[in-house]
Amino acid sequence: MKMSCLLALALTVFTVPAANAQSAADFPHAPVKILVPFAAGGPTDVVARILGEQLSARWGGKPVVIENRPGAGTIVATAAVAKSAPDGHTLLMATNSLLINPAISHSLPYDTATELAPVSMIATQPVALVATKSFEGKTIADVVAAAKNEPVNYTSPGPRGVGHFAGEMLKQRSGIPTGNFTHINYNGSAPALTDVMAGRVPLMFDIWHSARRHVESGALKLVAGASTERLPGAKDVPSINESYPGFEVMAFNAIVAQGGTPAPVVEKLSADIRAIVASEAFLERVKNLGINAYGNTPAELGAWMAREIARWQEVAKAANIKAE
Repeated sequence: MKMSCLLALALTVFTVPAANAQSAADFPHAPVKILVPFAAGGPTDVVARILGEQLSARWGGKPVVIENRPGAGTIVATAAVAKSAPDGHTLLMATNSLLINPAISHSLPYDTATELAPVSMIATQPVALVATKSFEGKTIADVVAAAKNEPVNYTSPGPRGVGHFAGEMLKQRSGIPTGNFTHINYNGSAPALTDVMAGRVPLMFDIWHSARRHVESGALKLVAGASTERLPGAKDVPSINESYPGFEVMAFNAIVAQGGTPAPVVEKLSADIRAIVASEAFLERVKNLGINAYGNTPAELGAWMAREIARWQEVAKAANIKAE
């Protein structure tokens, strides 16, 4: 994506189209589908189902169907929403891949800028850097020093995901030599964590909620959190941001609609979602999932998404990461 395109993205891309505006008073007037780009049972799927149940209740029992569409690094589900009718009845439970994919590929089957409209954030999750017990270092300074001295491998739940990019950003920000901090690919958090705990890979960027129990059991060591704030339950451990200001990586879930969805419908969807994720009923259901639940406006979400795409594009270009 060229810089001129990024500028257009930041200024206008995520502005919800006002053309063909219609009253949102009767929305929804058909079943609403929320497409989840992963198989059933994972954290994104769980949050989508809780949200769907509560949207249905808010809409007087009108059906909200969760449809799992895994495949191609979330591209299958995203393309289905991008090519759906622009009426707000087909939504995407978006994750970090929505913002990373346009940074690493020029041949997506949809235009992130024009065929998708931000609705509201749902939740974020902190990311942590953890280490196998035998790793000698304890802090982010130790990790950087070790990787500057000799090659060190790290892993994450999957290639070209938020954990992979967190490692690349750390390498770039800290000046670790190219080739001295290499990502080892795994398909999922569980197999990666298994090999880190076994000492086959020394380091891993993972969702804190996923890794936390292994840290608390002593099977892994916590090195640092990747958010601007220190991790919940580990306030004595500095974040990477404290060594490299501005370093922030987090996982997220947000709802996006087809890009031509009328503005009143998008605004109604956003207002309803914001009310739900701020409610005690929603917070009670997700309190054990390790998420920070909150909503925002389409404009706020769109501006954040544009910044994130630009940031990941810079990381991908410097690391020469491209879609396979």
